[in-house]
Amino acid sequence: MRANRAVCHAPLFSIERLLMKEHFRQSMAWLHTWTGLLAGWVLFFVFVTGSAAYFHAEITRWMQPELPLRPAFSREVPVAVMLEHALDFLARQPEADREWRIVLPQSGARVGCGVQCGGPLRGYPSDLTVSWAGNTERLDAATGAPLPPLPRGRDTAGGALFRDMHYQLHYLERGAFVVAVATLLALVAIVTGVIIHKRIFRDFFVFRPGGGTRAWLDGHNVAAVMALPFFVMITYSGLAYQGGDLIPAALMAAPEPAREVALVWDDPPLARRPALPMAALVDAAGRVLGADEIGMVSLHHSAEHGALMTFSRLWGTEWPLVSRHGSEVNFSAETGELLDIPMGFGQQPAWKALWFFTITHVAWFAGAGLRWLLFFSGLLGGAMIATGLVLWTVKRRARHAREGGAPSFGLRLVERLNVGVLAGLPVGIAAYFWANRLLPVSLDGRADWEADCLFFAWAWVALYALWRAPAGKAWAECLGLAAAAFGLVPLLNALTTDKHLGSTMARGDWVLAGVDLTMLACAAAFAAMAWKAGAGGAREGGA
Repeated sequence: MRANRAVCHAPLFSIERLLMKEHFRQSMAWLHTWTGLLAGWVLFFVFVTGSAAYFHAEITRWMQPELPLRPAFSREVPVAVMLEHALDFLARQPEADREWRIVLPQSGARVGCGVQCGGPLRGYPSDLTVSWAGNTERLDAATGAPLPPLPRGRDTAGGALFRDMHYQLHYLERGAFVVAVATLLALVAIVTGVIIHKRIFRDFFVFRPGGGTRAWLDGHNVAAVMALPFFVMITYSGLAYQGGDLIPAALMAAPEPAREVALVWDDPPLARRPALPMAALVDAAGRVLGADEIGMVSLHHSAEHGALMTFSRLWGTEWPLVSRHGSEVNFSAETGELLDIPMGFGQQPAWKALWFFTITHVAWFAGAGLRWLLFFSGLLGGAMIATGLVLWTVKRRARHAREGGAPSFGLRLVERLNVGVLAGLPVGIAAYFWANRLLPVSLDGRADWEADCLFFAWAWVALYALWRAPAGKAWAECLGLAAAAFGLVPLLNALTTDKHLGSTMARGDWVLAGVDLTMLACAAAFAAMAWKAGAGGAREGGA
């Protein structure tokens, strides 16, 4: 009897499970749709500006054309010889009696925050640079002779504007909080998107470009799957980076043993030139940091250990971590003894985890090839968001057409906002580069005016998109404007400076040439989209 009852009830139980499963997927689809819509425009802004931020040091160089072309990187001069030249120079400086820093030439492929965040390295990682008592000097790596000072570049935020807007937005006091909330919604959208697409990896190989809902869904799926690991990494690490102050204080507190041996910086006595064999120290530091990984050498004094000579990578490139306090090696400046100095701050597991997520997110450690891969992955994120937003309008417009009703006001508003954001932001970014070349160099607050031009142009396109009907025409015209704006940047650069493609490519300065070439690539991509929107007979709400 019990067995028969179990057999009779098994189908009902399976049906209940099936219904529960389908209900769960439907609820996840609802959550995916609305989290994506609510945060989509902010996330598109974050992904696009974040992609540009991977190269913001290079963008800054392009936006200061007064600086000379960067000399070719060469490590023909041994590191030990360069350090001897720098130490000889510092020994002649009367104010170099407390601390100093030597920055070795870098190829620029892995810039780190030392280059990206300004200072003596800004834009010129191939120089041997010494800093002391607020002074900075560039030296000839082969002879140690001082080099002429660099001309002052025009006032500009450069690529740092994209870096800052990426996680702080602009003009908003609580912009970082808005980005953190949008990032949380993005993580929810990614997880729910994987849940609702049962055949997501199989659908990756399916693309039906004929237009309509299926084409937009296929494009959305392809963009999502191509860089899915990147999306998970970048949203989770971004959320950890933004929420670092939420980690409990107890997890951040330094353990007692670390506090006892932590450095206590004090006003030191007169520093003398360390009479140590630099070749031996370089070899010892290289065995810890890795060959050719030494970026900076500095001298400090501590009450406990006396004069310390510290060899380190450029700050921000410390991956993998090779010591208990980052990537640095300390020697006694008097005896040359290798010192194992534990640092109290930043050694707790929570801090190490936060630092791991931070450097993973900003990719200061990455070489040029990896940064290009991350750049294109970020653009794929923008494409995934854009196709999702357009898909939302296409599906609802098709539903209204089947039911014979007129599109609602909300649908028409989202269609126009899609045009204003998805096509308007690229126009604004191109306008930022135009402003850099056209605004007077002596203009007060010039850097702020450049940023304002970005948002002025974006606002103009958004207003035009709200007015222009039908939406398909607005798509074609605004995307065409983006193509023209990006395509003319190299021409404008050639007309206003001598750092054009003809000179930069001939001299092998691929940082400056790369910015111009990227502008042309963006112009070609937007031109193709504009042609598709126009010649393809774009529907109302899609391009």
